Amino acid sequence: MSLKDDGKVSHIDVNELDKLLEKEKQDNKGAIWIKLDKTERIQRLQDYAEVYSREHNLNSKEEKSLRLFFKSCLDKNKLNKAKDVNYNKEERRIISIPALHFNAVTKNYTLKIMDSKRVSTLKSLTPKKYSLTNKEDLKTEEND
Repeated sequence: MSLKDDGKVSHIDVNELDKLLEKEKQDNKGAIWIKLDKTERIQRLQDYAEVYSREHNLNSKEEKSLRLFFKSCLDKNKLNKAKDVNYNKEERRIISIPALHFNAVTKNYTLKIMDSKRVSTLKSLTPKKYSLTNKEDLKTEEND
């Protein structure tokens, strides 16, 4: 195979090209969580669900619901940030998901909001203004 580069012809062996592509593939496998594609994320989450269910002595039904929960979270873009998942790129496995919470009563999984900067929307609304007629109506209701 020959490639033209600035008028120069260079020959690349097919085996060298295969080695280069294989090296690129291996480098991509060791990528951080945010650089993984959706199928790889699903696979890593499935593996984590298995480990999590063993650690917490969950039955197969609860493990299956955890797997479905992870899939729905990915569809809703809930586990996309690096801080959402503790991921070890060398071992290519999930260490933990800090926001994951299991409700034992309802047997459901939820992701707790871990963002400390979040402010309630009620606090950012302006206070309700009372007009003169509203104040008079409030006084008459109090007197009754």
